[in-house]
Parts: sequence; C-alpha cells; structure tokens
Amino acid sequence: MNAQTLTVFKQNHLGEPVFSWEGALLAESPTCRLVSARFSGADTVPVDKVTFVKGDLMLENYYTDRWYNIFELHNREDDQVKCWYVNLSYPAQFNAESITWQDLALDLVVYPNGEYRLLDEDEYDDLRLEPEVRRRCLETVQEILANPSLIKSGLVFQPSR
Repeated sequence: MNAQTLTVFKQNHLGEPVFSWEGALLAESPTCRLVSARFSGADTVPVDKVTFVKGDLMLENYYTDRWYNIFELHNREDDQVKCWYVNLSYPAQFNAESITWQDLALDLVVYPNGEYRLLDEDEYDDLRLEPEVRRRCLETVQEILANPSLIKSGLVFQPSR
C-alpha cells in the first residue's frame, strides 16, 4: 500500500506563502499528522550545531491543537537522529491534500544528548504579534522543555492528548 502524498505549505506569520514541499502521510488522527519528507532546500544549511543536508529524512509532526510542529531530522547516510527542530507556529490546518502552517519565527532545536537552544529570538521579537500570541508561544516553549517525552529518540506518531 502506498502512502498518500500531501503538500506542506509553510507561511509566514501573516499567512503569506514562504515555500512548500511534498511528503508521505504516515499516520493521522483528527488533530495530528505524521509526514515523511526529504530535506529539499539548499545543498547544506547550517543551523546552530547541526547541518541540514539535501536528502536528509524529516519526520514531521503537525498539530491542529498545538502551537508548534516538530521535525525529527535523520542523517541521509546512516539514519541517525541529528536533532529535533521545533517550529513555534499557529496550529496547523489540514485538508485532504495538504497541511498549512504559519511560522512564528521562534524555533527550538533539541539534540539527542538533551542539549537545546532557542533560535531566532531577534526575528521573533521583530514580528508584530498580539500579546496573546506571544504569551502562547512562550508558554509552549516552557511546556515542551518541561515535558521531554514530547521529544524523544525514534519519534513516533504522537496524537494529541
């Protein structure tokens, strides 16, 4: 049986298109979808202590009831987990053929050794966001850091609680 192909649309905080890619739908619930895709950006993109390489496997969890999505990045050569990349975002929107999510600039990268780093704080600070949205973003970061089971080696489908 072949997995359904979906298009993932990334938008900025204003809902303007940034880019899109295709991935295979591996699992879903009413509020969560797990997608497998290959990194297709530039040949290499250094981010903090990791480098995203064209062809790296991305297991992407999207949620309609959470203010983030999680990308588990696997090395294309040996399938080892490089990191988990958490994008703070508005809750995703699903339809039969696609996933759309609006990026809120703030990112959290978590390494297999448990080390983490908050990224793009300056870019986030420059966004014109409602105070409620800023509050939700900061609460979300605190929730993720306080609940390490949200990010674990061998990420599997994590439907909403």
